[in-house]
Amino acid sequence: MSHPFEVGKTYRNRSGEYVVKEIEGDRMTIRYTDGRTLATNVRIQARIWENIQFEKQMAMAEERRRQAQEARREVRQRKARAKRERAKPTFDGFEQSDFEPKKRGIAWSGRKELGRVLAYELAQRTDEAFEYQIVPRRSKVHVARKGQYDKAERETNAAFFVSVDEEGVSYGFRVGKPGGKVQADWPWTVLVARLIDSEEVRGALHSALNEHSLSLDVYALEMSYGQVGQITSQGEEFLWRHEDAEQEVTRPMNGEEVAGYLQTVAPEKQCDLYVRKSLAAEAALKRGAEVANDIATVFEALLPLYDASAGA
Repeated sequence: MSHPFEVGKTYRNRSGEYVVKEIEGDRMTIRYTDGRTLATNVRIQARIWENIQFEKQMAMAEERRRQAQEARREVRQRKARAKRERAKPTFDGFEQSDFEPKKRGIAWSGRKELGRVLAYELAQRTDEAFEYQIVPRRSKVHVARKGQYDKAERETNAAFFVSVDEEGVSYGFRVGKPGGKVQADWPWTVLVARLIDSEEVRGALHSALNEHSLSLDVYALEMSYGQVGQITSQGEEFLWRHEDAEQEVTRPMNGEEVAGYLQTVAPEKQCDLYVRKSLAAEAALKRGAEVANDIATVFEALLPLYDASAGA
């Protein structure tokens, strides 16, 4: 009878590998690698061996298909990455002329380019959609989550910002409230409430101030509009500072006291909060295109404050 076996050769069945010791007619004796011997039917063992070989061939074919699919996927991913890279907006950095006064004040020519880059970077880092807005008649750009920016109510929006003047660049997070009775759904009100209720949000504020050398600057309309307080990190807590023409006053604060201060500052009057970093013009110019990544990194650190003010 026809079969694939030769005496002395190694084969396999469902019990493991074995060596053929003897073949007589339709009977064969095999010895497993552990020393056991078995007298068995040649036809049965041939069928088992052929099935195992078929399964092996099928597995090899499946592996070749998997590798081919993986190769095609890698090609698609490379093409997609290349496409995204080509579509990625760019900002080459600030120019000296960006900080020079013009007839209508500072005319920062690269607002749109930087706005696109920052919206793109935040989208990549959060897997959410962001968009930018040019602030009319100001050398400023706002960045906010798509669908969460009201052009008709710019003063009450919570947004990330970049602003340029003769001194340099300021960037971070801002939220404000107009004069009059405070509305419960204003981002300002929502943020203050979250700072009061949430140790996590207060901790995120402290971490951002401490790790990125930021300040929380509060502006309000009292006798005139101006800065009424500045809060920075001091060790595990905060330091509040107020300076006027006559004196400078400082006071340590914990997180609850910061929240309480923001709740009571300038009631029913215009007030704006900026958590920001300031960069001198010379330093901004030296950073070149890397300044966009610097700004995006600060924005990312301030996302907990933005999310808190937006009710996220």
